Amino acid sequence: MEASERRVAVAGHDERAAEIRDAVRDAGGHLAEPASATGEGTAVDAQHPEASLLVAVGDEAVRDAVVAAPDCTVVPVVDRRLAFDRDGAVEALRRLLDGSRAGDSIRRVTHPVLAVDSGADASVRAAFDVALVTGEPARISEFGVGFHRGRTESVRADGVVVATPLGSDGYANAAGGPVVEPGGGLSVAPIAPFSTRIDAWVAAERVGLTVEREGEPIALVVDGKRRGAVEPHQTTEIEVVDRVTFAAPTGGGERADRKHSNNS
Repeated sequence: MEASERRVAVAGHDERAAEIRDAVRDAGGHLAEPASATGEGTAVDAQHPEASLLVAVGDEAVRDAVVAAPDCTVVPVVDRRLAFDRDGAVEALRRLLDGSRAGDSIRRVTHPVLAVDSGADASVRAAFDVALVTGEPARISEFGVGFHRGRTESVRADGVVVATPLGSDGYANAAGGPVVEPGGGLSVAPIAPFSTRIDAWVAAERVGLTVEREGEPIALVVDGKRRGAVEPHQTTEIEVVDRVTFAAPTGGGERADRKHSNNS
């Protein structure tokens, strides 16, 4: 592998990031310098044009990497099903930089980048999940879930969450949504539904969420952060607008409690 193909950017601030930088040097890689003077390990690394690999350490760094949609391969180091732990990331880097045995334990997958347009503010991007939730727990509202073929479901619940495959084993799965493999679509699930019959779906690349009942204040939450209020009868459009290449462990992430659903 040429030196220009061995440049690695590392985004993240904890001790794992420092250890991975050392591992890059030990494996003969070259650390890409940050694209601006904001300091080592910041989100600007995700946009560095010279890096062939970006190691994103922690949820925030992974989110920034996905939202930035770099051209290089992202190596996620975070406690998620489709990511590496610290030791796994070090070994993956050795194999990726060597290039001869990368296929033994590493696969490349693509993850979607979501654009979220609530009609009130500028569109924002999401890496993991998007939710409409009532302002207080256990306060039921009514939501419409619109799919790309024109079909709409109506649910009474505390909220609705839409997750990418990368985020589908988190909040969405806790709410009863399916865990989705890369390329499998978007996980959609009601949050604490007011019904004994609970539906969840795997959607294609676009979902529209609408608050169908006035009364309870509804918040828009993107990747765990509140992004303001959602007005009744105003559709929040969630759509795949880009894709990012990730390195992922082969044969990992199997979970006994995985749920399955048909495409909607």
